[in-house]
Amino acid sequence: MTRFDGGLRLEGERVLLRPFGPADLDAITAAMREGENFLPPNVPSGGDPLHWWLSQGVHDLARTGLGLHLAVTDRVTGGLSGAIGIWGVDWAAGAAVCGYAIRPPERGRGLATDALRTLSRWALSEGGLRRLELRIREGNVPSLRVAEKSGFRHEGLLRSADRDPDGVIADQHVFSLLAADLEDGGSPEGTRRLVGVGVGPGDPELVTAKGVRVLREADVVLVPVMAPDEEGRAESVVRAYTTRAERVVFALNDRGGVTERRAAAWDAAAERVVRAFDEGAATVAFATIGDPHVYSTFTYLAQTVRELRPGTEIAAVPGITAMQDLAARSGTVLAEGGESVTLVPMTGGDAAFAALRAALESGDTVVAYKFGSVADEVIGALKDAGRLDGAVYGARLGLPGEEVGAARELTGPVPYLSALIVPGVRRGGRGGRL
Repeated sequence: MTRFDGGLRLEGERVLLRPFGPADLDAITAAMREGENFLPPNVPSGGDPLHWWLSQGVHDLARTGLGLHLAVTDRVTGGLSGAIGIWGVDWAAGAAVCGYAIRPPERGRGLATDALRTLSRWALSEGGLRRLELRIREGNVPSLRVAEKSGFRHEGLLRSADRDPDGVIADQHVFSLLAADLEDGGSPEGTRRLVGVGVGPGDPELVTAKGVRVLREADVVLVPVMAPDEEGRAESVVRAYTTRAERVVFALNDRGGVTERRAAAWDAAAERVVRAFDEGAATVAFATIGDPHVYSTFTYLAQTVRELRPGTEIAAVPGITAMQDLAARSGTVLAEGGESVTLVPMTGGDAAFAALRAALESGDTVVAYKFGSVADEVIGALKDAGRLDGAVYGARLGLPGEEVGAARELTGPVPYLSALIVPGVRRGGRGGRL
């Protein structure tokens, strides 16, 4: 059986994790007197038994190899801030359970996140384990956020698995962190990451599993909106998976190139990202509808952040695009065989219409984005090209008031964020375009 080092000391950014000892007697006695509940189970309530536990009993777990109890202390002041530990070790499987608690007066300072990150990364890189598991009572929002910010992945919900001292039964959330996760997704110490997360056209069920994980694990989650008091489409999706969504105002409705408002919005959002890094965030996620690399504000944000903070790691999680969603909802095949797909944003005036007409004349499948303000003209172009039959449009995809229908039936105003698919002309039966 493998044993833990009873003298282990680990330094984080804000905390020092060290063994409990007799010197903690006064601080623990005072905390118990105040009713603070942060110590491991079955700790003696005081006197000689508590002194024995601090000098010998707390170290038995490490000596037997079944776990580890450490004090969480403030790295600057040395004061006792909480406790963290590993138990239920299965060395054959390389798995164990982890838990932590911070004293009430010390909460809200990021100590729990720093302690959990510090211990879990040591355990999975040097401590001989390959899996750490967290179990958190349903409704314990602060602990859920600590798990997410520390990189643990949510695995599921254990029904009626937790019982508090008053006998109240509740569900438990299960999180885990693997050694492989550190190799796959962990950033080097000191690296700051900006991740664009595509959240799809509007239906929360269309966010990828990786997108959900990144949103939950990020230290800060930003969502673009048109006004500070107005929920954006990306925000409505993000809030299905995390309560942490901070609004940043973008000039999403501006037209005409790089306007003064647009440039100011990019600068302000980038400054917020850099400020988050300066405040200790390792990863900032920016949620964008659709895909981060398809007509997204993320590209301008990433460029500006790179200028302000060279060396920032830029990453992206792809998202479902509006044309994919519309194709699925309308039963329209985007492309088959050797067909091409041409995507035209209808925001470029005469040049956009010229591109649309050329695509309708010589291309296969044609997709038009953001055509709401010029819907009548677009439908007219389809008629002139003889390609109105089979064309479909969609608006508010995945949202209340969703519209999906045949383009020839389109009448009246259409929302700005609307999509149109004109499928290729297919003849010759099954596989005719192969």
